[in-house]
Amino acid sequence: MARTGLRGAAATIGILTLLATGGASTAAASVPATPPATAAPAVDAAGQQCTPNKRVLTPGPSYLIERLGLAEAWTLSRGRGVTVAVVDSGVEAGNVHLSGALVPGRSTFGDGSARADDDLFGHGTAIAGLIAARRVEGSGVVGIAPEAKIMPVRVFESAPEDGQSSRDLTPPSAGSVSAGIRWAADHGAQIINVSLSDDRALPQYRSAVAYAHARGSLVIASAGNRNTANADRPDPAHFYPGELDGAIAVSGVLKNGDWDPGSSYAGEHVDIAAPGQSMPSAYISGGDCVFNGDSASSSYATAVVSGAAALVAARFPDESPDQWAFRLTQSAMRVSPAERSDTVGWGEVRPAAALALVDDGALPGPPSAVHPAPSSAPPESRTIPIDPVADPLQPARTIVGWTLGAGAMVSTIVLLLARARARRLRD
Repeated sequence: MARTGLRGAAATIGILTLLATGGASTAAASVPATPPATAAPAVDAAGQQCTPNKRVLTPGPSYLIERLGLAEAWTLSRGRGVTVAVVDSGVEAGNVHLSGALVPGRSTFGDGSARADDDLFGHGTAIAGLIAARRVEGSGVVGIAPEAKIMPVRVFESAPEDGQSSRDLTPPSAGSVSAGIRWAADHGAQIINVSLSDDRALPQYRSAVAYAHARGSLVIASAGNRNTANADRPDPAHFYPGELDGAIAVSGVLKNGDWDPGSSYAGEHVDIAAPGQSMPSAYISGGDCVFNGDSASSSYATAVVSGAAALVAARFPDESPDQWAFRLTQSAMRVSPAERSDTVGWGEVRPAAALALVDDGALPGPPSAVHPAPSSAPPESRTIPIDPVADPLQPARTIVGWTLGAGAMVSTIVLLLARARARRLRD
């Protein structure tokens, strides 16, 4: 998520604008029943804009299911038993896809009395839907981890009034985001989704991520969106909390897997990538919406990786956050297994491969979280001798040779004497 520069704990973070800027659209009007799966087109971003007061369901299957191999992943894990905190604008509890999916949350700004299960902006609800939306009749929207729980942690201090754009939104502060990360860790969230970012390494972020990590939580955050960033931001830039130790920074790619330089930042901070274009998810209308039809948002990509992390944490509950992160990055799809890039990190997330990964310490790519790095000691040098090697049988061969030679000489002498005697007798 894009950010403005922070000046102190009360400074604000620039919010990734999505809904009011034409980033959201829907593929179909409300439908009364579920059509046959073979007849429904994949959800796309072509169509009318999402309307907050009009519930719309998109019947076509999400392209994410095939793109990410989710059918295979769901045979191993569906996220049951895992709680994912959504540190964002709140989550609309009334959305049909999130019925029964929410656990108690909290607001971390002001006196904390604002409802976390209410979302006037829509961003947090979309993030929650991508992570854990339940299937409903008449809709193809489903989360990456459809049996995980969502913990809403509201850090947005206000929402736009009627007639205002999302740019009029008062965004969260570094203090409210950091407090949200801590609160989520204290209340049992194994995965903490932070679909926003900041270009200042304030101590709050480092402390909050370390705090969460120590309590067994993995923070997954945006690697930054170029098309909603400040024009004067340096390139490359820093993006916190994603690039901190104990967190994963996620870049967004287009539907076909291509990295889009017009919408994403590249840099050493990028750990992994996921789709961020044409994202079908839950909306504050109570139904569906397809977000970001024209570009790849790292905000939504972060939610995809958080969903994949929930699948991993559910299947391997005894592993550490570092081991979950290793599974995600090591199994990601990339051109060269041993190399990362500044655009997509270790590659595009592949949940099924992460669930099936066997870490023996010998895999090329990111270092194992539990095995030591392979030894890089140089091979032992070996000197090739040039002196002749003594033959241990040579003495015996010498004796035999002399014996045979002496025998031959004696035989020759005897033969010559015999011939000489024979001549004397003839004479």
